[in-house]
Amino acid sequence: MSKFAVLIVAGLLTSLSAFSQDTTQPATTPQPRHNHVQPNRPEQKLKRLTKKLGLTDEQKEKLRPILQDEDKQMSSLDSDTTLTAQQKHKKMREIRMASKAQMDDILTPEQKEKMPKMHSGSGEHHHRRSGTATPSADPTTTPQ
Repeated sequence: MSKFAVLIVAGLLTSLSAFSQDTTQPATTPQPRHNHVQPNRPEQKLKRLTKKLGLTDEQKEKLRPILQDEDKQMSSLDSDTTLTAQQKHKKMREIRMASKAQMDDILTPEQKEKMPKMHSGSGEHHHRRSGTATPSADPTTTPQ
């Protein structure tokens, strides 16, 4: 009986030591949800847009600051603890729409036509279920 008790105690100690190892590691700060550990997201998005839309060098240079500003605003918004999830979602959508409007001034009509078909990671294409581009036709927003 005593050998059995020793085995149980040894097993419990082994289990506890496995759990205690996790607590010795430093706590990490949670990353913003839209970040997904992508340190250079604007450049990745620009690369993806270049491939999908065939951007010229001039267009790339004009789009880069727009994408960088969008990323900066999104990061700032994501770390804002004063807003509710709904408020953050609304503000993110506004940021994306403002960026898209700026981008539309740079893109050709053919490139603009391809934009909604792309999965650029911005999430904007997910909100257009009705097939129209007007914000009022968005079934995911609530009336103001």
